[in-house]
Amino acid sequence: MERRNEKITIRDISEKLKVSTVSVHRALLGKEGVSDKLRKQIIDVANEMGYEMNYAAASLKRKACSVAVILPQDKGLYFTYLWKGLRAGIKDANALNVTVDEFICTDEENQYELLKKIADKNGESYAGVITFSYTRLPKVLLQLQRLVAQDVATVVIDDELKSLDGVYCIPANEKVVGRVAAEFVSLVTPERGRVIVSSGRLDSKIHENKLKSFCEYLTRVKPAIQIHVVEGYSSNNPVMESALYDRLFEEMKSYTDIVAGYALTAYDNAIITQAAEAAGVIEQVTLIGTDLNKVTAHLLSSGKLKCVIDQAAFMKGRESLEILVNRIVKNQSPPLRLDCPIDVVLNSNLEFYEHLKNI
Repeated sequence: MERRNEKITIRDISEKLKVSTVSVHRALLGKEGVSDKLRKQIIDVANEMGYEMNYAAASLKRKACSVAVILPQDKGLYFTYLWKGLRAGIKDANALNVTVDEFICTDEENQYELLKKIADKNGESYAGVITFSYTRLPKVLLQLQRLVAQDVATVVIDDELKSLDGVYCIPANEKVVGRVAAEFVSLVTPERGRVIVSSGRLDSKIHENKLKSFCEYLTRVKPAIQIHVVEGYSSNNPVMESALYDRLFEEMKSYTDIVAGYALTAYDNAIITQAAEAAGVIEQVTLIGTDLNKVTAHLLSSGKLKCVIDQAAFMKGRESLEILVNRIVKNQSPPLRLDCPIDVVLNSNLEFYEHLKNI
């Protein structure tokens, strides 16, 4: 009979199962030295008895380990909130004897070099890696597969790499995002008119899928709406920003029946609103933004954006580190796919989301 109001100990479990405390300890920590059958039996009984593992205490006895975070950076748009989410969990990771090394990759080539450097160490430098999916460059995918083969717990944000066994993925769910944006547009626009949408990065499968799902949904529910895709991806590049702005401005000046505009990426929010203002159509066009941040919060509160489709960057960052901690420290097996919610933010619920998403 289990004791009431007292913490269950490893000794309690060992006495109930008539096995050594060493075997219980090894089973609960995922260590070798016990059979799979006994491990399962010990874990099941521990759960039934309400045993709570003191991971912090166990971590003090375990050699410190490190994880590497390799992500892009931007000026307060999307990646900034991935980093914020990660850093929100670093204190808890440190308490479990896990240190976090941060590497900002400037582009996919730089990402490849950083991943290769870690993979070349054969798992000796890091127990885990968190990174981001750009365009599924084959040599980048190869480094991810090398890391997994070395038993380095690897998390990829914003993609689902089904071809890479053992990689933990937090997908972008870009097809759903595109449909959500299209559904909002369909609800607030007339049966006829034109919708302007920025293309995103042309070599990105994520952006391609998001754009395709947006167009397919809107065409299906409102076939008389004409969709104009404006090519361009600014990515903090002034020349590219200027070129995208010029194209958006020309589109908005050329037609009198534009009813909506959709900024496909976080980089396009300010540009599409500036183009609409300069073209004199900001009052007649319903503009949809991407990702909640200080820029889009201001554009929402000022009425220039009517809606923001948020892709949960803060949560993705926080959850990615939690996956590694669960795998490395707690010897748990997280699901290989973890979904984060997609939120529709309006001016009326903006204050709630500003607190929730650490804006």
